[in-house]
Amino acid sequence: MFKPLLFTTFSLFIIVGGLIYYQDDNYFTKPQISKNNRLFPEQLDTKALNQIKIESQGSSVNLMQLKGGGWKEQSLNYEADPISIQDLLLNLSQIRLGDLVTNNPDHHKRFQLLTPPENKEDWSEDRHGISVSLLRGDGTSILSFLLGKNRISGSGQYARHIGSNKVFLIPEGLSIDSEANDWLKKDLLALESNQVQSLVLKNKEGGSFSINRDSAETDWKSSSAKSDVPDSDKITTLLNRLGKLSFSKLHINASVSQQAEATDLIETTLFVSLFDSRVYTLNLRNNIASNENYILSMRMGISLVSSGASEAEDSKLRDEMEIYNQQVNGRFYEISSWEGKELLLSE
Repeated sequence: MFKPLLFTTFSLFIIVGGLIYYQDDNYFTKPQISKNNRLFPEQLDTKALNQIKIESQGSSVNLMQLKGGGWKEQSLNYEADPISIQDLLLNLSQIRLGDLVTNNPDHHKRFQLLTPPENKEDWSEDRHGISVSLLRGDGTSILSFLLGKNRISGSGQYARHIGSNKVFLIPEGLSIDSEANDWLKKDLLALESNQVQSLVLKNKEGGSFSINRDSAETDWKSSSAKSDVPDSDKITTLLNRLGKLSFSKLHINASVSQQAEATDLIETTLFVSLFDSRVYTLNLRNNIASNENYILSMRMGISLVSSGASEAEDSKLRDEMEIYNQQVNGRFYEISSWEGKELLLSE
């Protein structure tokens, strides 16, 4: 009589025990509250911070601080956005560690917190999360930790310090970009519409134009008898786009050259001349392989027409040109299809 009841009770015990074991928040013993609930050390020496490394499956970010200030992303050899870096440091300083989930290294795999392998090909999304390291100039660590999977039931994310077996729950979670392009300074131009004196558009398919104006207060007029003045609304849209021109992705030069040879893309050139003698040359071509976005290359020059500037102002302008061209010359930027159409006055 009692055997069926005993068997049923035993079965329920096994089932409930299994559910408790596999529950996302209670894999092991009852979680313990962390005594040291800061992710950062008590004091973070930002003056000593020289390098930030972020790695995940298939991607990596290597941010280096420059001697004169500012940051550079090493793999793309391009200026990094200091605001994004400041936001990262601020977010890290505010993160608090919650429950201690386990200190058993055999369970790190469950939380995607295995120590990353030396060979990137062995990196697995199911076992490895994101590795973040803040380093001094001599390569020693200020802070190094692994960011694992998100909590299944409820908010939060799992993390552990590199070198420690303890896995903690971060109640708020932490989002960190692991693509190099996400850390770049994306602004390409910062022009006011009243700075622009002339616009010249040239392509092989026709539709070219050349317009100028005597001052920011006067109307646009054609620079040649063969050129019509575009619609004023389109010109305004073009000028607004130039004022906040930015890119979404920096391309490796070799890949763009190969694509151009394979697809015979049509290139259009936009010349933008300013009243202070600066001239920007923008070359655009449609990138069929990327949702018809546009590939942009550009450089800055100085008009041969004298602007009446003093020698000091002229020298300053040439220094600005050299710095700007060092940054952008020979690089290829991807911009959206609608941004490209605005620059080319296309529908």
